[in-house]
Amino acid sequence: MAGKAYGKSLPFGFRGAVSRQPDTLIQPYTNVGDANIQFGAPVVFDATNGGVRALATGDAATDIIGLAVRRVGQPYVDSPQGWYYKKGDTVDVLVRGSMTVELKAVTGIAARGQVYAIAATGELTSVATNNLAVPNTKFATGKYDSNNIAEVTILERSM
Repeated sequence: MAGKAYGKSLPFGFRGAVSRQPDTLIQPYTNVGDANIQFGAPVVFDATNGGVRALATGDAATDIIGLAVRRVGQPYVDSPQGWYYKKGDTVDVLVRGSMTVELKAVTGIAARGQVYAIAATGELTSVATNNLAVPNTKFATGKYDSNNIAEVTILERSM
C-alpha cells in the first residue's frame, strides 16, 4: 500500500559531513593557528608554519584551500558546540568533493551559485557583498534545511 507525506523533508545533515564519496579528496594538516577551526569552515594554508588555520580578517580568497571535515571522536567540553579542531589537532581538509555546511545567510542561494566566506567570522554565506568568494566552490542544489545546512561542492583543488 502506497503512503504519502505532505510538507515534510529530511534535514540535509551535519556541518562538515562529506556528502558524496566517489569524487572526494581529503588532506590532513595541523592546525597551526590560535583559533579553533569549526567543522565545515574554510581553512587557510599557513606556509610559514606548515599547516592550516582558520580564516581571518585580512586573508584573501586565494588563501582558502578547502573546508574542515567533520570528524568522529569525543567532543571538547569547553564549548556548547563541542566539535572543532583546536591548535595542534590534525585537521582533515576537503580539497575537492561535496560537503554539507552551515550558512550564516541564505539570501539569493541558487543551484551552482558561488559560495562566499565572511573573513571576520569564518562563516559561509550566499551573500557576495563584502565577502570572499571561496575558490572553485559552488552550491550543489541551491536548497537548505531549517538549520541553514546546505550542500556545497569544491570543483577542483585550489593549490
